Amino acid sequence: MMAAYGAVVSEHKSRTERVEVFYDDFDLLGMLYHGKYAALVERGLTYYFVKSGLTFGHEDFTLVVRELAVTYEQPITRIGLVDVEFWADQLGTTSLAFGFRVRTGETVHAHGRRVVVKIDPGTGKPAPWTDQIRRVVEESLLVTT
Repeated sequence: MMAAYGAVVSEHKSRTERVEVFYDDFDLLGMLYHGKYAALVERGLTYYFVKSGLTFGHEDFTLVVRELAVTYEQPITRIGLVDVEFWADQLGTTSLAFGFRVRTGETVHAHGRRVVVKIDPGTGKPAPWTDQIRRVVEESLLVTT
């Protein structure tokens, strides 16, 4: 399986979360509004990390999005569940890069890359990830090529 930007994704390292698309997510043309794809990815990642034991208020949830790139392939035109598949391409001291795909069945609607940086809420400066998130990412999401 090939990921966005040429990274090879191992099936056992990618994860998929089902996320709901609602009627008010659509634009006037009856397609999912382009800005909603980022929200779908955010929801999928949040669901996964909460299930992994990182609840809201955990210090590793104090982060900012540094980069977001999305390539749109096929519009979503129906309400209901979509699959958000994701994997970690790179885990740095303070940053984490994800590849992702939004799909229904075999149809890929969008794919891309999202980079987040953990910050210290007191200073607003980058801060290192905890051992807990490093373990979750390394064990279940990090792709090594």
